[in-house]
Amino acid sequence: MLSKLAAVLLAFVVPCAAAQDYPHKPVRLIVPFPPGGSVDLVARLVGKSLQDALKQPFVADNKPGASGNVGAAYVAKAPPDGYTLLVGSAGVFAANQFLYANPPFDPLQAFAPIMRIVDQPNILVVGTQSPARNVNELIALAKARPGKLSFGSASVGSAQHFSTEIFMQQAGVELLHVPYKGGAPALVDLMGGQIDMLFDTSPTALPYARSGKLRALAITSRQRSPLLPDVPTMKEAGLPDFEVVTWTGIAAPAGTPQAVIDRLNAAIRTALRGELRRQLEETSLIPVGDSPEAFREFIRKDADSYARLVKAAKITPQ
Repeated sequence: MLSKLAAVLLAFVVPCAAAQDYPHKPVRLIVPFPPGGSVDLVARLVGKSLQDALKQPFVADNKPGASGNVGAAYVAKAPPDGYTLLVGSAGVFAANQFLYANPPFDPLQAFAPIMRIVDQPNILVVGTQSPARNVNELIALAKARPGKLSFGSASVGSAQHFSTEIFMQQAGVELLHVPYKGGAPALVDLMGGQIDMLFDTSPTALPYARSGKLRALAITSRQRSPLLPDVPTMKEAGLPDFEVVTWTGIAAPAGTPQAVIDRLNAAIRTALRGELRRQLEETSLIPVGDSPEAFREFIRKDADSYARLVKAAKITPQ
């Protein structure tokens, strides 16, 4: 009887002791996309803040592939000790499970949610060589050439992809999808004229739109961005039901001690009240900073929304 009681106490005390000592070595933040995108940016900013707060390196490590599934699956199989974390997008946490015939993991089973860090709108951009000066002109071009105008995305199932699927449904147009391995290469091809349009994440599109290297036609949030005050919302541009805001969050492998999850959540919340908030808002990101429980429920609801969207768009799982 005593030995059983001792075993129970040990099972409780050891994780708590480990959490109090956490972190005692470097932590890897797995980014399942190439460098240069918005998820990568968030990971590096949050990593710097965690490093300052917890006195250990938090190092961003890019593992792209399969719309984010490669990096996410890597984290799902990692030891649940808090030293390998996933910084991922709505696609990884909510959408991909409906886009692959044999998904490598169930997001809510494979991960312990820590926090939804930011929300972010997309910006509809075209190249400076495009004849479209506004959304209505772009729609007219697309209707004149059904299935010919091309749009880029970071991958199948990315925020860029789903934003354009919604655009096609509401505008009544047909476009050609050109998926890339990340948003950065899509931006390069848009500037080079290889594709015609892109709903890019606001942090990466913003500097090109402000410098005049790309033409911003609209933003997908409910309100205009103070960083692009002359760019209308999609509602103002003529699609009254169009609003798309994606997000980036952080999670650990399932089974990670709750005390570690709570310590990370508290550290990021504190950072979001200071310099980190300013850095994120400077790139048009909207800080969130919710609880692990709220993030789990948010993922569940967002996954339901993506399931309906995939069905409506008639996307065949790969």
